[in-house]
Amino acid sequence: MTKLTGQGKALALHYAGELSGWAPITTRPLFGAVALCRDGLVFAMVWKGSLYFKVDNISRADYEAAGSHALGYVAGGNDHALKSYCEVPVDVLEDNETLTEWAQRAWNAALKATRG
Repeated sequence: MTKLTGQGKALALHYAGELSGWAPITTRPLFGAVALCRDGLVFAMVWKGSLYFKVDNISRADYEAAGSHALGYVAGGNDHALKSYCEVPVDVLEDNETLTEWAQRAWNAALKATRG
């Protein structure tokens, strides 16, 4: 297992703390990002200083309306996007109640994805 260090780990631990009143959150490395998990299921990721929540066809529209974008990365010299994760808007990050509501929606999307 890769040891988590640096800003990504610190930010992931910060958000895990912010969401601790909602559910116990654990973190782990995931493809260069830091995953936030509830009951072992990934529902969020910290990547390059930003928090991304799992989205589905229902919640994606709210992210798009807020000007959010999918988690993007470069591999093999090509741009890629992990479209099932969108950046959490700043106004959501600044309001713990709203952050918790969006985390619940991300958790629901993650559960739905595991059920097929």
